[in-house]
Amino acid sequence: MNIIRKNWALLLTAIFSIVVGVLLLVNPVFYAIAMIKVAGVLFVVLGIIDIVKYFRTDPREAAKGSAFYSGSIMIAAGIFCLFESGWFVGVFPVLAVLYGLFQILIGFRKLQRVVDALRINQKLWYLKAISSGITLLFGFLIIFNPGMTMMSVWVFTGITLVIEGTLDAALIFMQVPKQKETEK
Repeated sequence: MNIIRKNWALLLTAIFSIVVGVLLLVNPVFYAIAMIKVAGVLFVVLGIIDIVKYFRTDPREAAKGSAFYSGSIMIAAGIFCLFESGWFVGVFPVLAVLYGLFQILIGFRKLQRVVDALRINQKLWYLKAISSGITLLFGFLIIFNPGMTMMSVWVFTGITLVIEGTLDAALIFMQVPKQKETEK
């Protein structure tokens, strides 16, 4: 249980990756549109909260911030997501490239963890290297192959997320004996 408490954010991220990956594999287009609509609802709610905060704040204090502006933008973005979710599906190749770039950034962050593990002589450094390599590989594949159909990109993204989440969760639990050893 101590390992879960210490790594709850990493474990939650790994589980989230696996769940999203599986959902993308089951029905990618439906899931993408559903996630866009959920994001739309979230934007509208957050926008309303900002605007309510703006009007509940002293006018002189409210004038120093931008809660009305940000609330309005979030509500507009949320409405767009709710009613024009198909637009996002149409521009998916661009979104895929952005996702690929994001994966590359994550891959390089994981690569730093590999180098850190090597520098401090961790035994399981190679697992981190595999995770980093897969993340970088998938990121570069997505970027350099934007001609893939939307469906194959979603399926590919789902597979990527399941593999990454599984590897990341495994890494967390494989460190349990190592942490118990260092605590003694």
